[in-house]
Amino acid sequence: MNHPTSGTGPTGTGTGTDSETESETETGAGVAGEHGADTGQLLREAFAEAAYGFTPPPVPLEAIERDGRRRRRRRRTAAVGAGCGLLLIPLVVALTLRPDDPSSTVQPMAPPQASADRSPSPTPTPTSTPTPTRSSESTGGSGSTGATGVFTPGAGQVRIVAVDERVTTEQGTELWLTEDGKHWRDPDPDTGAFGPDEFRSLVDGNLDTTEPGLTMQGSGSATSGYTVHGLFYGVRTAAAGVRITAYDGTVVDGTVLRLRGDTGWGVYYGHVKVPEELARSLDFQDPVHEVAVYDANGKVIAEMDFGP
Repeated sequence: MNHPTSGTGPTGTGTGTDSETESETETGAGVAGEHGADTGQLLREAFAEAAYGFTPPPVPLEAIERDGRRRRRRRRTAAVGAGCGLLLIPLVVALTLRPDDPSSTVQPMAPPQASADRSPSPTPTPTSTPTPTRSSESTGGSGSTGATGVFTPGAGQVRIVAVDERVTTEQGTELWLTEDGKHWRDPDPDTGAFGPDEFRSLVDGNLDTTEPGLTMQGSGSATSGYTVHGLFYGVRTAAAGVRITAYDGTVVDGTVLRLRGDTGWGVYYGHVKVPEELARSLDFQDPVHEVAVYDANGKVIAEMDFGP
């Protein structure tokens, strides 16, 4: 007995038709996909070609700069306006607080009327301004202060000496300079005999000679007063005078000693008188309050305060 093969009968025929339809559908989809891919590639190429052919416009630099300048001017104008406003605030406050009483208003003074019989006003007599009491060493001369207030050293206030040259003060103290410092010896107040030689070194490392400075030594008695002397050092210009301010404000113009050719240091001395009663008082401490060394222009080049 023969059986029908697949696809020959009704059922088989139906199965074959479905398979052919599916195959045609897949083939159509594949063709459509290929056409879509080709279209996208063509669009990309067209856009790229158009982009390469496009030239961008130049940047408007001048317009940007003008705009920036306008902005800066506006900010500057605003800042100036704010500053003016702050300056006007005190004026507004003053005008607001001013009393309204007419009697408190200051009226400008009318100019004087000229008259034929008017006599000229007398010329005012100049008055002198009091100055501190000053004294000077007999060996040193005296300085002076001009109208401008500049100290002018007097003649003899500076002595240029040689190494080991002895200088005797009015009260008998002997001073001499060497290249390494100051030497001196004081007479006994009662007998007049000299004591031992003394020395103040400039180079032993105890003084900072890179900066201006002063030292002070002295001797004396309640009856004869006090001779003070010391080193000055570290100065940049030549010393032309020294002023010693005493305990009571009296200014003493002393004397400067310098070695020839060396302006960086030197020695000063002066004499301070003290009333005997005060000098013997237990409350009396220092006869000198300040020492100042000047140059030729009146500028202080070294000073020291020795006051209480």
